[in-house]
Amino acid sequence: MASKILKGDMPELMEDILNNLNDEIYSLYSCALVNRYWCKMSIPILCQDPFSFKPRPSFISNYVSSLGENDKITLKRCGINEEFPKTLFDYERFLKVLNLGRLKCKVYDWIELFNSKSHNDDTLRYHIINLLFKLFIESGAILHTFSLYFSESLGFKPEIFYSLGQNEQFFSQIQHLSLDIGDFNIESATTLLNAVAKNVTKLRTLEFNEDDYNGHVNQVNDMLPLIHSFIYIIKSQEQLRIISLVGLRYFTEFHGIISALESQKSSLQEVRIDNCNFSAEFEVLNNCKNLETFRIMSCNWVLSKLSKILDYKISTLELELTDYSIDAQPIALILKKSAILLQRLRLVSSNEIKDEPLILEAIKSFCPNIIHFSIVNLEFSTQLIELIGNFQKLQILSICRDADEIPDEEMKIRVKQFSEILPLTLQYFCLGYWLRYHIDILLNHCNTPLKKLLIYEICDEKIFKALVEFCIRIKTLNYVGVNRYLDLDDNIKRNWNHMLHWYHLNLLILIFKFYEFLLLLSVGQQDIMLFYVYYC
Repeated sequence: MASKILKGDMPELMEDILNNLNDEIYSLYSCALVNRYWCKMSIPILCQDPFSFKPRPSFISNYVSSLGENDKITLKRCGINEEFPKTLFDYERFLKVLNLGRLKCKVYDWIELFNSKSHNDDTLRYHIINLLFKLFIESGAILHTFSLYFSESLGFKPEIFYSLGQNEQFFSQIQHLSLDIGDFNIESATTLLNAVAKNVTKLRTLEFNEDDYNGHVNQVNDMLPLIHSFIYIIKSQEQLRIISLVGLRYFTEFHGIISALESQKSSLQEVRIDNCNFSAEFEVLNNCKNLETFRIMSCNWVLSKLSKILDYKISTLELELTDYSIDAQPIALILKKSAILLQRLRLVSSNEIKDEPLILEAIKSFCPNIIHFSIVNLEFSTQLIELIGNFQKLQILSICRDADEIPDEEMKIRVKQFSEILPLTLQYFCLGYWLRYHIDILLNHCNTPLKKLLIYEICDEKIFKALVEFCIRIKTLNYVGVNRYLDLDDNIKRNWNHMLHWYHLNLLILIFKFYEFLLLLSVGQQDIMLFYVYYC
């Protein structure tokens, strides 16, 4: 069978394998170099989303080579005198994901690469962006994800809209659509959004993001044509699953955006509100009986009002609160309403929460079925320790905070108590910077059969030995993610590798940058994928 796969005799099987590597860019590159059969299957997958990873801007030349002769003459008149030979593939046909903001940035870089004197030429940028967008539309490509970036510096020629009318398949299969509004050209933006609205009916995810671009704030009245098109898109979808509203803090009213979700009450599963104002329209969410996930970020002033008007139960709640003074009462009320259905809870506080014990008591009293518990900057109190010990179904636990002002001896006692009460159901455990000097105490007293452990630092030999002994004693640990262990000398590192080999431990050690290390515990994940390997 292996020889058949290498020769391309089983293309369906090979295509399934390669499609599972769609986020592994370097693996796909390697596959493309095996032989011509693998190359023909790998390249279309690689070119589905070329603007999301970070290749050199020279890849734009692959698209330019497919332009017509008249378009190439236009480039020469603008100072781009390079010859672009025909490529083996029509790369533009493979496009599935297009972000206009990233396209704009790559075009700027590409112009500087071939004509550094013209990199500030707005006319040249305008021409090239329009040429490439038109090429994508007319190539036969069918988008899966589209991010509209509206700004004054990103306008579109009338021929773009004519091409869209002649190539309706370009937008017909979009499942993920986002609108990112900066200092936009209202006429061009509205025309493009209307063109999208005519052909998009299969969206699963929809995002409206007003970017406070260089301090510029759009007047809501100027945005009404866009808002009406956005509402039309909401209402015309067959099964919208996720809606995200970001940066709409200057909206004193939503002009029917939220009310339009009534049309999606049978399919809507997730709502994300980030840095937005409050509106009575949110009450319509009570009619969305399949709503499972609610994410509220940077909306402290909204939370108290939402907690009073919303009356439904959700399984995933994520709160990221940034005010100087955070009230625990509305949080406790939402927890009480969610009750036994709540399974995933992420609570991030950048500042002190008033009456924090009230939240912990609400979780203990009403939410016994938590399987994923992630907290940032809550006090490492005896009440928190007791709460975690009471969870009977907990599988994923993440605790991150600044260093506590707890006296060292008291801290050691609490860490020992904490390690002894960890639920036996726990499989994934993420610990931040705050516990780095007491990890040995936790590991020495922990009997929970962990599968994956993420810690900030192995800062001395004592912690190193405790980790090895924990691996030997528990026998279930398969992965350890470490932000850094660079303070250890080379002898200890060699002993680490020797012990792993000597005891035949099936343990993968990964070193992370800390911000990437924290992203692994997103509240919606069912499993943790360990990647971003830096040192091994």
